[in-house]
Amino acid sequence: MAGVKQFDRDEALDRAMAAFWSRGYEATSIDDLVEATGIGRGSLYGTFGDKRQLFLAALDQYWNTVGMEMFAELSDPDARHAIERMFDALIRRASNPKFPRGCLFTNTSLECPTCGDEIARKIAENMGQQETAIYQVFFRRAQADGTLSQTQDARALARFFLGVAWGINAVNKSVADPGVFRDIVRVAMTAWDRPAAARPDGSAVRKRPSSDAPQHQRSKKVSASRSVPHNSK
Repeated sequence: MAGVKQFDRDEALDRAMAAFWSRGYEATSIDDLVEATGIGRGSLYGTFGDKRQLFLAALDQYWNTVGMEMFAELSDPDARHAIERMFDALIRRASNPKFPRGCLFTNTSLECPTCGDEIARKIAENMGQQETAIYQVFFRRAQADGTLSQTQDARALARFFLGVAWGINAVNKSVADPGVFRDIVRVAMTAWDRPAAARPDGSAVRKRPSSDAPQHQRSKKVSASRSVPHNSK
């Protein structure tokens, strides 16, 4: 129609998303969004509603683009490689100067107490989706193929690795050094246990309890304790 400025909705959302990602929800004004998107105030309201509704749409846009790029790595059939590739994708994004620092969801979760219930629910729903995606790797693949012990709590492990990912995003607000992130991931991956080695007859090999004291010292302590007479009245 004549006199109506046409624009690409996804492109406008990408620009609004970048503005929110850089400044945060509260600090981003309507004027900032008008400048970032290149869309007039009237068209912005007419297309997306108010600032809150635009932000909720920007969160969805972030998850469908930036977020899914990372979690798509979980499709690797090798469960351990899937988790490692997820972290590799996170590190690439966190150390790429073309992206704002941190993660839009993580940044917003820190700002959440002042953002309102609707945004808080969106953050909680997204966290649940991420946790489920990681959990499926542990429960359906790693424990099924024996690379993760059946005694390991797959749900707790999924929550732990999700916490590591969100922790990296929080650190990324101040640091962009990929070496720092790789150190975090390297230590976190030690939480992934391996099933105990099996004997030829199929029974598990049990490791002897370790002790800081040498064997001969432990033997002396046991002998000494046995030689102490019982004091009876």
